Amino acid sequence: MIKRGIVGRIVSGHELGSYVKVEELPDDPPSFLILTASDREFREGSGDSWVEDYASLEQFFEESRWVIEWEE
Repeated sequence: MIKRGIVGRIVSGHELGSYVKVEELPDDPPSFLILTASDREFREGSGDSWVEDYASLEQFFEESRWVIEWEE
């Protein structure tokens, strides 16, 4: 499950050890901004990607082979 608005740590796949956060943008239908960084505060080594819909978000995660430990 891909959580939105919650920080997670990439424990497998590309960018192993980095942090990720998915933000849902207020488009209709919603698009998504995927933030990554080497630190939990997203200050160092940060980057972002954009996808146009939820299906594209799922494909992005699948292609990245990410396994995420989401914080609660």
